[in-house]
Order: sequence, then C-alpha cells, then structure tokens
Amino acid sequence: MKLRYCTRGASLALVVLGLAATGAFADVYRARPGYVVPPIANWTGFYIGGNVGGAWSDVEFSLTGERLNNNASGFIGGGQIGYNQQFGNLVLGMEATVSGADLSQDFRSIVPTVNFSSDVNTIVTVTGRFGVAADQWLFYGKAGWAGAQVEFSGRNTVGPDSFSFDDWRNGWTVGAGLEYKIARNVSFGVEYSFIELDSDNHNGFTRQGIPFTLRDRDLDIQSVTARLNFQFYRDEYRAPPPLK
Repeated sequence: MKLRYCTRGASLALVVLGLAATGAFADVYRARPGYVVPPIANWTGFYIGGNVGGAWSDVEFSLTGERLNNNASGFIGGGQIGYNQQFGNLVLGMEATVSGADLSQDFRSIVPTVNFSSDVNTIVTVTGRFGVAADQWLFYGKAGWAGAQVEFSGRNTVGPDSFSFDDWRNGWTVGAGLEYKIARNVSFGVEYSFIELDSDNHNGFTRQGIPFTLRDRDLDIQSVTARLNFQFYRDEYRAPPPLK
C-alpha cells in the first residue's frame, strides 16, 4: 500500500515539474517585438513626384464683335507634392501641382491680313484627394482650385499694327486617377484632369491706337498624364522589453 502511494506521488511530482519547466522555457524563448515594417500597401505619408503627358484646350473668343474658336493640343509636364492619410481602405489627402504646357495655336481672322495667337503655358492646381486602396492599387478622385497663365496676341500685316496681353486666370478642377505600388515607397499611375477657368474681358488699344475689346469664355483644359511618386515615411520601432 505504501509503495502504491509513493509511486502515485512521484508521478504527480514529475507532471508538476514538467509543466513548470515548460512555462519557464516559454518565458525565456518568447518572441520579443522589434521593428514593425509598414506593408507595401501603406499609402500614408508625404510624397513627391513628376508627371508628363498630353493636354488640349478649348476656348471661344469675341474680338470687337468677331467670334473666334481656338482648339489647341500639346505637351504638358511638371511635378507634384502631397500627403496621404490612410484609414483602412479609405485614403484622404492633399496635393499641389505645377506644370508647363505648350497649348498654343495660330489662327486667322475674317480679315485676311489679321492673324491671332493664343497660348496657355503654366498651370497650377491645389486639390483634395479621396480614394480607395486595395493592396497595391489606389483609385482616387480629386477636386479643387486651378490657375493658368493665358496669353493672346494679334497682328495686322497692313499698317503694320499689333497688340498682345497676358494675365493669370483662376478656376476649378476635377479629375480621377489610378496608382499602383511598384515598390514599397514608389508608385506609378495615370491621371485625367479637367480645368475650367474664369471668363475675362479686356479693353485696350493696338500700337497704332485702334481700340479693341476682347472677351473670352468657356476656357477649358483637359489632360491625361503618367505619374511617378516617391513616398516618404518612417518605420515604426518598438523597443524590446528588458530580460528578466
């Protein structure tokens, strides 16, 4: 009888010692937190990049009673800087762009000796962005303020006589785009933008002192550009706990 109780007691002691050893082993070899590296799908952070593509403009002029239509197309390219904040799959942000454009065109008046020229050469935008992220993809829309430098000139080969002016126009813009993360902090995308600028009136005199009145309306600019962005953010670091 005593031998049976001793055997049971020894077995129970071995089980208790085994459980204690397992717990101690787990405490010693438990993984400690270290660097937490953001996943490739992280869109939060500042970014800077460049864009290049094509653009076209549509504007109607009225020069001292004569109606003129000008549709120009050409190159557009520039840079952008912005910030995104991701909330789950929702991405909100702000972006500013500065672009140079070659939207110039020459056209004739109904008077055979008179030629006109118009040009849009600088475009600036400041927009809010709102998008949806899915892994490496980001689809977004944008809306905000836009401005552009507009030039217009005319020349009469008889006389000769000429006039010219340039001014800054304000307006609004909307657009949409699609980006793809080709690396952890590099994304490539395509964007469409529509810009409408305010109408304006100009009263002046040619070099020979002839008065003229120029009115424009429906000054629209559209563009499709390829974009490359470089994102900046810091890795989150969590210090490991001290050894006990």
